[in-house]
Amino acid sequence: MLLFHGIEDHEHDAFDRLVAYIAREHGVISPTEAVAESADQDVVRPSWCLPCLFTFDDGFGSNFEVAASILDRYGVKALFFVCPGLTDLEGDMQRQAVARQLFQGRIDAEDLPSGMRLMNWDELCNLKSQGHVIGCHGMRHQRLTEITKEELVEEVEAAGDLLDTRLAQKTDWYAYAFGDIGSIDRLAMEAISRRFRYCRSGVRGANGRQTNRMAFCADSLSPGAPLSYQKLLIEGAVDVLYVRRRRALEAFAVKAAIT
Repeated sequence: MLLFHGIEDHEHDAFDRLVAYIAREHGVISPTEAVAESADQDVVRPSWCLPCLFTFDDGFGSNFEVAASILDRYGVKALFFVCPGLTDLEGDMQRQAVARQLFQGRIDAEDLPSGMRLMNWDELCNLKSQGHVIGCHGMRHQRLTEITKEELVEEVEAAGDLLDTRLAQKTDWYAYAFGDIGSIDRLAMEAISRRFRYCRSGVRGANGRQTNRMAFCADSLSPGAPLSYQKLLIEGAVDVLYVRRRRALEAFAVKAAIT
């Protein structure tokens, strides 16, 4: 799986080249196909092929524009993880929340680029109608290891229920905020497992038929990085550095399943 966030206007050409390279050299996989392969269903692919699933976190408005201008051209169906509690906010309230929750106060609301906004419900419905999948990224993008058990219910379960209602769907996918191994623990994984069928982290590594459905990994890519470096990440050149974190993630998933 590949992980992206917002794609800025000046990055569109670079992102287009990256998508073209992946489609040509690796092939792309849809969320539906990813689930089928993880479930060991009969999906036939060449042994050399490591297809990529595109995922986008945070729900920035630029994701909607990229889906229409680039992903559609290459036939890519992606996973978009959004925070419904932030989607419901408007104007200055949303900008304040984005600065506080997504950027952790590293940038003030007034310093956010003028075009930085989150997708609205109409745009999310539009993506869904095009065959993309909308997943949950928490109610308000809170770090799950820093909130109470009661707050976990709101951040995980209530967020999924709100997406179900607003998008008329059964929300199966969850990607926990920040994605690193320090942002997930057994308690949080148990909460996710009770409500969702699949969970994607931000821990680097390839996924296969043996991957636990609650412990999918993803390689975060920056469209502005050199294509040569992106190729190395896609081909797993740094995966060895994340073995311990993948094992820890898997352990959380296994323990949650038997609780």
